[in-house]
Amino acid sequence: MAEIAIPLALVLIENFKIPNLNLSSDARADVKRAKTILRRMRAYLTDCSSKQIGESSQVFQNHAKEVQDEVYDIEDALSMFLVKIPHHYHSNLISRSAHNAKHYPSEWIARIQLSRMLKQIEERFPPNLDSLIDRLQIANTGSEEDNNNLAYHQVVEEDEIVGFETAITKLIQQLREEECISQGHLMISIVGPGGSGKTTLVKNVYERRSVQAAFDCHAFVEVPRSFELRMLLLTMLRKFEAQSMQEPVAEHHHHPEEKLRQILEKKKYLVVLDNVWSEQDLTRIVNALPKGLSGSKIITTTRDSNIVASWHTSSDDYIHDLSNGLSSKEANKLFCKKAFHGNWDNCPKELVELAQIIISDCGGLPLAISTFGTFLAWQKPRNFVKWKKFHDSFGSNLQIVSQAWEPSYRDLPYHLKSCLLYFSMFPEDNSIKRERLIRLWVAEGFVKQGGRATMEEVADGYLNQLIGRKLVDVSSREIDGQVRSCRVSNLVCKFIMSKVEGFVTVLESSNTRASTSSTNSGEKIRRLSAHYVSIKDLLRRGGELNQTRTLLVFGPSQQAQCDEVGRVLNTLKYLRVLDLKGIPLEDFPKSISGLILLKYISMRKTKIKRVPSSINRLAHLETLDLKHTQVTKLPEEIYKLYNMRHLLVSRGCDGDDDGPAQGVEISAGNIGALSELQKLSLIKVGNNRTILKALAELTGLRKLGLTDLIIEHGTELCCAIEKMGSLSTLELRSTNEEEYLELDHHMESPPRSLERLSLKGRLRCLPQWVPMLDSVVKISLMGSKLDADANPLKPLQALPNMMELHLVCYYTGQVLEFEAKTFMKLKILSIKQFDQLHTMKVESGAMPNLKKVTLSNCKSLNLPPLGMEGLRELEELFLHDMPTVLIAKLQRDGEDRQAVEHIPVIHSFNLRTGFQNLSQRGGEKGGETEGGNGSKNFNKVKDTSRRSESTAITLSDAYGFYHSIS
Repeated sequence: MAEIAIPLALVLIENFKIPNLNLSSDARADVKRAKTILRRMRAYLTDCSSKQIGESSQVFQNHAKEVQDEVYDIEDALSMFLVKIPHHYHSNLISRSAHNAKHYPSEWIARIQLSRMLKQIEERFPPNLDSLIDRLQIANTGSEEDNNNLAYHQVVEEDEIVGFETAITKLIQQLREEECISQGHLMISIVGPGGSGKTTLVKNVYERRSVQAAFDCHAFVEVPRSFELRMLLLTMLRKFEAQSMQEPVAEHHHHPEEKLRQILEKKKYLVVLDNVWSEQDLTRIVNALPKGLSGSKIITTTRDSNIVASWHTSSDDYIHDLSNGLSSKEANKLFCKKAFHGNWDNCPKELVELAQIIISDCGGLPLAISTFGTFLAWQKPRNFVKWKKFHDSFGSNLQIVSQAWEPSYRDLPYHLKSCLLYFSMFPEDNSIKRERLIRLWVAEGFVKQGGRATMEEVADGYLNQLIGRKLVDVSSREIDGQVRSCRVSNLVCKFIMSKVEGFVTVLESSNTRASTSSTNSGEKIRRLSAHYVSIKDLLRRGGELNQTRTLLVFGPSQQAQCDEVGRVLNTLKYLRVLDLKGIPLEDFPKSISGLILLKYISMRKTKIKRVPSSINRLAHLETLDLKHTQVTKLPEEIYKLYNMRHLLVSRGCDGDDDGPAQGVEISAGNIGALSELQKLSLIKVGNNRTILKALAELTGLRKLGLTDLIIEHGTELCCAIEKMGSLSTLELRSTNEEEYLELDHHMESPPRSLERLSLKGRLRCLPQWVPMLDSVVKISLMGSKLDADANPLKPLQALPNMMELHLVCYYTGQVLEFEAKTFMKLKILSIKQFDQLHTMKVESGAMPNLKKVTLSNCKSLNLPPLGMEGLRELEELFLHDMPTVLIAKLQRDGEDRQAVEHIPVIHSFNLRTGFQNLSQRGGEKGGETEGGNGSKNFNKVKDTSRRSESTAITLSDAYGFYHSIS
């Protein structure tokens, strides 16, 4: 883990707030000295990697462990220094000078200790790195690349084409195209994560005689991760010259590109560049090749689609993307071929279900499926006990697991390795909310600032890369495709656990899974994840935790007493990340204010009632998550946390309970001082009008949630929102159901980046700036009570990207009409509590992409929407507490059944009569229960709803839809 520990320690130094802390010149010099030592270590590891001294070398591993220990010592020294120096900010010169004079002795002592520790580390660290690298290179018997390629070819035959039939046909067709490409080479790219079968696919096509016969010459070249261009071109030359029976080019040939031009310029050639690692490498190689005759082709395989993107600007037709893996049918076929010689009849019946579990765990990756299928083919006898034992012991079968996942992991850059390994902090099979994961990654220092993008946006890109490499699975998505939650499969989890020694320690109850990463005696615990253990279990660890930087606690088995939690935290003086989500804690532990290095605190879903004023000591705090607690007011000292990026608070229930959560009051003060804030929600405004003026200074906000607004707040609020050019989520609630939201103030430039909008409160009309929100994808409007004169749908109907619309008590008229060619991208529509509505009309061409409709508690609507039969893409219709007359008409023998005949799933639910399945093919979609109430099928429908990025909203949550927005 040294290659990960070093960048993380460098982040600690680079994020060191030297100017703000008013350090002496000597202290600055020591910090610079520590950075120099760490960079020497990183250069050493980089040099080892370039000389192919990889993780396969035990000698290297031993030395890497020594380097890691040194890195941790440096980190400890810096942390100790940070803890001992005072953390106060002074904008006034006189107060700053007085502060420096008062605290100089303590800083001097801390600096002396830091200097002494750095000197000791320098003495221990090898002075001659080059000689150490040379010794490691001699000791290393084989490169990591060679070892893993050997493992790959042991399990994946070169003629294995299961799942690639369509891609092979298309690739062959493209290779036979003869048209001249005026702008240069025609490039064909195969993209996919390690183990997805890129090389297998290309080799299957390349080695066909009919393909090679179509070209004058051809060459298959494996591109090393680091290479000298001249040597690679020489390798290519030899392959071309072997076909022309020419004398091989000499090793010392200095201009192989000239020789290549002589050979290829007037020939139709085919070159395969296998496993290209960077866009720069690809450009260097391709630029060294001549254009050749019409029909010449270059095939590239790569794990990163960005590498080849610039070569396919005009069309994606020549990109074959294998990132999605094999389909379920294809995966079954491949596994059967490996485990049962292509015949499922050879599979004992008692193994069928277990085989499906193993296939599912492979995530569609051909290499993983082949690996496990091949291994199980050799397991004798074939019985349930043998296979179950194999499945349960994935974690101990590290060689097999590594063969399946090492190719995808091996080429990850250090920051992505850190992000992937972090999944081991969470209990197995748990889905993790995307935003929580990203905030944790940022707090841990895994994420680098990327130009104008925020660290959270960069981290979002990291997650998408891991998903694209099939290392992380998406559990659910938002309507616009954004990841809502994610997880790693059981197999990937086992693989990760084999890699986290020294990086993560998992402490588990004896009632949970047995696979636990624990430290050896004397080793330091840096990141501790406690799964379903009591606080007393943590107390027993005592001094083992004194170097812990991260503590995540999941589901303690007993009541958490504040004093016990405080005693645990007293030992964690260097803690940076603290997540106590969901533990039954009633008081905010006082000892937290002493953990001055904290960057992240989550007490979401605890029972704490107040936040102490001493929180102002946490000068480095970036995230404070107090959602769904009993906190009613934040102290004024919160305004001194100048590094705060995410301030998330709410009082009351969570999204699974009745009623919406409430806003939290914040003391009068200048919230504009928190200039780094990106997310602020849910804040109670009420009589605190000063907060509205201060909000205008938070121009970098991405998310804002305000409650208890009154009509007089409108102008100031709109002026503040107009200045938030990056705002993506906005939630506004009035103080009660009859209070108006006055939001029609003219905005010359509303936040064009706004994607999610939720308004709860009465409206005289929809704000005039809403039709200008070209980026909005999801809108929720509750309690607006607009009349027919306000044209309730007109401001919404032309929004070009809106996909989800929820209207609750929004309209008081009798007729609601969706005009032709409006709501063109809408997929989900929910209409609730329209008391006077008796007629809905859907003109031909309206909502052509609508997938789901929910009608709830519209007591006057006795007819189905007119024109509903024209909604040909509609998949689900949910009717909640609708008139019995309407339900009767939609029954299988009802008079209006033809209007909904084309909808696969139709369900009705009434609080008094229960659930009804009105689907035409209800039994075919899972079957109704023996009692006939269809509850089993209803559960399946709810699962389907989640898969289609939607969740049905119950009546109790009619005014609480903001949960899915916030």
